[in-house]
Amino acid sequence: MEFQNFKLEIDEQGIAVFTSNRPEKMNALDDISWKEIYEFFTWANTADEVKVVIVTGAGDKAFAAGADLNVLKTKTSVQALGGAGQRALNAIEHCYKPVIAAVNGYAFGGGCELSLACDFRVCSDNAMFALPETGLGLLPGAGGTQRLARLIGLGRAKDVILLGRKIGGPEAAQIGLATKCVPQADLMAEARKMAGKLMAKGPIAIRVAKRVVEASMSSSEEIGQLLEMLALSSLFSTEDKLEGVTSFLEKRSPEYKGR
Repeated sequence: MEFQNFKLEIDEQGIAVFTSNRPEKMNALDDISWKEIYEFFTWANTADEVKVVIVTGAGDKAFAAGADLNVLKTKTSVQALGGAGQRALNAIEHCYKPVIAAVNGYAFGGGCELSLACDFRVCSDNAMFALPETGLGLLPGAGGTQRLARLIGLGRAKDVILLGRKIGGPEAAQIGLATKCVPQADLMAEARKMAGKLMAKGPIAIRVAKRVVEASMSSSEEIGQLLEMLALSSLFSTEDKLEGVTSFLEKRSPEYKGR
């Protein structure tokens, strides 16, 4: 696949690194960016060569520094109703494959929302998360008002969204916004290490468990537990389950086939 605002690299293991590639604009996200995010994750969702996705930003200054303000200045209410950002980030959240955000530098506005849609956020010690939209007379419009509160709690989310407070990498890891904070030089190695651990698990189990956990955010505990039981039951019929249990008993590494 070819992109205007992103660069894609897929290694022989199946790790796809999807890099926002506008360093001259601090990797700011525009309408083309949202379109390309949606197209890539729609494709990656069923692409056999992709096992895990790492999303990051080119350079060491910004993961993605939010929206292009020149675009925002001329955008109309009708255009905003298109929901391009929500559509793109929903494609990440609903992707069957695990998605890791490797957050380097600024993750402001849409960049922060991009990281929130990923399953994991590994950040560098120079990372900075913020949703500054209220300072522009706006609000986060790509799922930020919804995902952040679910991740770090209502009170902290209001602190970030209403006050526009910035959160550095170490604090992000402390409050659960980031999975882990590491030195900038170790960021991609840490993200790849996490990807390797994910690929060692049963791919069907990862896919199903991801959806069941996500469903817990929009269902009652009773319904969630019913879904959990049904999902577990379905996994008992897979070849991967037999391989996982057998390999454990035989004290060897499993060889999952995704069946």
